[in-house]
Order: sequence, then C-alpha cells, then structure tokens
Amino acid sequence: MGSSSPEYNWREILHEMCANIQSEIAIRLPERSKLSVTDFKNLLDEGAQEAIITTIQDYKVSAQLVSEEGDQVFGDGDYYIVADPVDGTTNLARGLPPAVVSILVSDRRMLSGAVAGIVQNLYSGATYYAEQGKGATLDNQRISVGPNREFKNALISMDISKKPCLEKTKRILEESRHIRQLGCSAMSLCYVSSGVVDVHIDVRGFLRATDCVAGLLIIKEAGGSFTINGLIGGDLLLTRETQLELVTASSSSLMTEILRLLGQ
Repeated sequence: MGSSSPEYNWREILHEMCANIQSEIAIRLPERSKLSVTDFKNLLDEGAQEAIITTIQDYKVSAQLVSEEGDQVFGDGDYYIVADPVDGTTNLARGLPPAVVSILVSDRRMLSGAVAGIVQNLYSGATYYAEQGKGATLDNQRISVGPNREFKNALISMDISKKPCLEKTKRILEESRHIRQLGCSAMSLCYVSSGVVDVHIDVRGFLRATDCVAGLLIIKEAGGSFTINGLIGGDLLLTRETQLELVTASSSSLMTEILRLLGQ
C-alpha cells in the first residue's frame, strides 16, 4: 500500500458488511428444506458474496477482494479484503452451529500486513473484532486468551474432517482429556482468543487462508500464539489457493507441549 492510499473506518465498514451478509442469509434460510445441502450451500455463499461486493461499492473502498467465492478488484485495489463469506457452510446448511462470517483487511498480500479483522457468529450475532496493535474484542468488550494451563487440563479443538491425519495427531488423541471438533475454523480460533478453548489444531494441510486469517489476527491481538506450517508467528500469502497447517495456543508453554506431541 502506498503512502497516498486512502484511509477507511474499517470497524464501521466490516460491521456493516457482516450485517449485510446476515440479511442476505436470512432471506435465503427458508429455502433450506427445499434444496439439497449442496445447492443450499451454494445459495448461501452466493448471497453472502453479493453482500460483500455491495458493501465495498457503497463505501467506495479501493481494494482487491480475495474470497472463496471469487476474486475482484475495486478502484485501484489499495487494500486486500480476504473473506470467507460463510465459514461452516455445511453446519449452517444442516442447521447446526457454529457458522460465521470471516473477513480480514490487509495493506499488502501477506498476513503480516493485517489491518483489521472480524468474525461474526451467524447464529448468535456475537462479533469478534481486532485491529493491528489495538487488541481484540467480543461485542466491543476486550478479550484475551485463557490462563496458562497444563496440557492435561487444556480444552483442545481439532479439525480432523475429511483427512484425520491420525499418525500426526496420535499422541494428542491419546494424551488429551478434552477434545472438540466444531466444523468451523474461524470460530475455533475465536474461542481460543476469548479463553473458551485453549488450543486449536489443524494439521491436515488443506486449511485455506480465507478460513483462518481474520481469526489469526484476533488471536494475536488477544495475546495468543500460532504456528503456520510449523513456524511460530509465520506469515502467509493471501490468496484463495493458499493452504496451511495451523496450531494455535493460549500460551507459549502450551504451544511448546503441543508441538512436542505433534513431533514438530
């Protein structure tokens, strides 16, 4: 981003974007019983994408949209808006929480350029938000990761759908007392950020950047730590094609223990 690039009120824009997505999804929800799960997922994604584009145009934002539903350039493309319009689409299509909107703004095509991020729960409306260097909030109340816990007492979220990676995660599964799977990466990361969950693990290798980058900014601003492809605090190219292995934790000591059990 150049020095002459425009400045925006990202808090206002991202909250409006989420509200518009919520409205589009609410219009489409009555179709759930009439369509197959696949067709209903496509309908939801289409409506959410339209809401994002409309908001960008209404606020005359100069940005490149990087979205699971397609990329598009607006104006001079000064910023990158990285969106998963509906993360947890299968959950939402079946009526199972959680499902969220996940959006990150960056001033360059890297996670390290993150400016602001938002994750909004499509069921409850609970909204997690962070800006670089300004901390993280849940519904405008400051949040932070949970206290430092020993691994045996930690509540661990792990994504094992489609590709369980049982060899990699064998010791985690054997030695952990509390494991959950939510089917929604962005929500899992926000639970770590707010101290509900202590660890989130996804080492399948096909987690998409669009699913997790907003949550990673929120975790960072809430005082947590993460590894990307085994590198603590690693960076990430912001494209639809970017995939990664991810481990997040509420403390550096807990992260060390998780990485040891994963053999990293």
